[in-house]
Amino acid sequence: MTTNQPPCVVTDSTADIPSEVARRLDITVIPCQIHMHGRTYLDGVDISRQELFAHMRRGEMFTTSQPPVGVFAEAYRRALAARRQVVAIHLGAAFSGLHSTACVAARDVDPERITVVDSQQVSMCLGWLAVQAAEMAQQGALPGDILTHVRGMIPRLRLFALIDDLRFLYHGGRVGAISAMVGQLLAIKPVVQVRQGRVDVVAKVRSLSRGLDYLRQAAEGLGALERLAILHADASALALELGTRLAGLVPPGQWFTTEAGAIISAHAGPGAVGFACALRA
Repeated sequence: MTTNQPPCVVTDSTADIPSEVARRLDITVIPCQIHMHGRTYLDGVDISRQELFAHMRRGEMFTTSQPPVGVFAEAYRRALAARRQVVAIHLGAAFSGLHSTACVAARDVDPERITVVDSQQVSMCLGWLAVQAAEMAQQGALPGDILTHVRGMIPRLRLFALIDDLRFLYHGGRVGAISAMVGQLLAIKPVVQVRQGRVDVVAKVRSLSRGLDYLRQAAEGLGALERLAILHADASALALELGTRLAGLVPPGQWFTTEAGAIISAHAGPGAVGFACALRA
């Protein structure tokens, strides 16, 4: 990819970027699909986060799927109509076939002008890559420099989440039925970490309060942070408390709180809270 013009930045709704941030930075967000009660919704378009959480609180399950290849292709064509190059940063290939579909679309549209990056991440860790790329583009950075910076940022990304309801991890295939049942009976709440394409349970706590303590200790143990996003799935009070505990770990203006989208909420369930951060280089 060689050009003397900043690129257009494209991502997907698994990035959980707040809509106002995406608009300000001119990030194109391709919506994933939500399937519930025989209907298909576009994530963040046809159904709000609040509506989705309300269904989940009633115990209603849903599934998600990647956009069709044609949707990626159309988004890339529109982006190329505005800019000469596209940097597309999508959900990690280890989590879904979405990345492969994006690569197929890029090859079909114009492989010389579209570069698809495997973020190895999800939610606002993916979001931070898109935000970084878009900020650099607005400052006039060229595609090659943006790609070098973004790829170098991937190993410095961490996501931690405290899970309140194990039913959704079971429904999503992340834990077995027996583990979910025992966990619910014993009020066990796992803490998971996402790092470079892996999802690992790093702790099991017996209360939300202890879970927040663990998240604070985990964040402090990472060292200096460059960016921070507090994430929650219909758990604004917990997010506020976690944000209060972690705000001092990051430079002013480099953190915010946002709701988790459909993809992460489908697995984490309502009541989940966590953070996505980039370690300082």
